[in-house]
Amino acid sequence: MRNAVGFYWTLPVPWAGFTALPEDIDAAAKVSRTIRYQCELIRRHARDNDYRLVAEKVFLEIAPDRGSQYVLDALRPLEAICRAKEAVLLHVDFSEVQGWRSHGPLSDWARHALIEVETVYPDEIQIDGGVFDPHHHFADWRKRQHEWTASKPERVARAFAAAGRLRDAGGTHKAIAQALNDEGIPSPTGKPWTADSIGKLLGAAPN
Repeated sequence: MRNAVGFYWTLPVPWAGFTALPEDIDAAAKVSRTIRYQCELIRRHARDNDYRLVAEKVFLEIAPDRGSQYVLDALRPLEAICRAKEAVLLHVDFSEVQGWRSHGPLSDWARHALIEVETVYPDEIQIDGGVFDPHHHFADWRKRQHEWTASKPERVARAFAAAGRLRDAGGTHKAIAQALNDEGIPSPTGKPWTADSIGKLLGAAPN
């Protein structure tokens, strides 16, 4: 039986409030279906191919639409584990079914890493009583992401109007931020309003 290390990554979804990921694998799988899918798929792959998983790692990217070089900070320690335990690194290559959801820095690192790296094909699998189809899942996510991006002018205009009324009533930037968060008025990025972001909003007309 060979040793293996599982690596699972996903993108943040600020407009859905998904901007953080627990380090614990099972806890991360509960808050992210994409992580849950990768975890389940690679664990099954390990069982079917006589691998012993000696470590697993989750990673949340910093932007909602692309992979970054920051993934290397998560991969370097795993590379050391693989060398020490003579393990192969396993990860799911989503670009096999969704070319646009590739991860350039991860792929470049894998080609030049001084360890064995094995990609796992993103097959449909049963999860929690239902079928997880990566193609449909990410196609739907991409559609919702485009809708969110396209609605930015309306979100900014709504927030600008609400913040302006509160400012005219004597509200501080901190109080305005709290009020907009309490009312569920989203920021352009989907992240919670802060006094600083309110100041930037009120310093320019909506566009």
